[in-house]
Amino acid sequence: MLKAVRDAFAGEGDLTERQGGLLVVGAGVLFSVTAIAYAAVEDATDFQFLAYRGASTALAMVILIVLRRGGRPVDFSTVTRTTWIAGVVLAATSMLYILALSGTSAATTLFLLAAAPIFAALIGWLWLREAVARTTAIAIAITMVGVVITVGAGLEVGSTSALLFAGMIPITVGLYSVLMRSAPGVDPVIPTLIAGTVLGVVAGVVAILQGGLAISLRDIALASVSGGIALGLGLPMFNLGHRSVAAAKVPLLLMTEIVLAPLWVWIWPGEVPSVGTLVGGAVILGAVIWLVLVSRDAPSAAPSSRLGALPAD
Repeated sequence: MLKAVRDAFAGEGDLTERQGGLLVVGAGVLFSVTAIAYAAVEDATDFQFLAYRGASTALAMVILIVLRRGGRPVDFSTVTRTTWIAGVVLAATSMLYILALSGTSAATTLFLLAAAPIFAALIGWLWLREAVARTTAIAIAITMVGVVITVGAGLEVGSTSALLFAGMIPITVGLYSVLMRSAPGVDPVIPTLIAGTVLGVVAGVVAILQGGLAISLRDIALASVSGGIALGLGLPMFNLGHRSVAAAKVPLLLMTEIVLAPLWVWIWPGEVPSVGTLVGGAVILGAVIWLVLVSRDAPSAAPSSRLGALPAD
């Protein structure tokens, strides 16, 4: 598995569907730490947090690019308009997630995020002509049942704007999944570098207009954990793993984030999840594990599409 991932990351082979699925699941585990990092912030505003999150993500990618110069350099010649669009969509998704968490409960945000497989399946069918496999459809249905169980008893509406931000997340996640499926030749580092840079610049400008970027070292460290580690490691794993997984299945495998985020908050700072959260989380995790187990072992070729053929800018 490790050798296959190393070779695929260097562009010297393809992952099987199961291997790609495991990478996506691992990315969801890393993404899940963002909720607890944001909850632990003391004084930083949303855009200050986002500015340092984006900057740390971009910095992590720069370090990775430098480390790879001697052996497997990052190939920027494959960057197209699709790659830029994907990076911007990813930056927007990160911003929407934090803004949603600031005005509504994590359960509400994650509940709406769970609709991402539906949008990914629809967009993938329209743009990539990817049929939704029966196993994926079954897993989607089971996952939705688990999410309803998890948050149905204590769903908090929150502010209207935060609910709107949360409602846009599954659309952007589904769109990003399909965009990346349509550009299989792009190095997994590049979209993350674009997203981190765009997020850091845009959020930084807003933060400066609101009063500046000065925050405590503790808050900078928390933002860096959610950026340089959660996104800096998770996004390259996600970008690589998605290539061998159907667009509708990718967001479904990311349900590990929805399961684990409440558990991290349970461990610290001690917010005990409800019975519904535990039962629903078990249902979701079971659907994800089942989907990985039934995935094919043969390499899966990425489909071609109009998006993948867009010329470089």
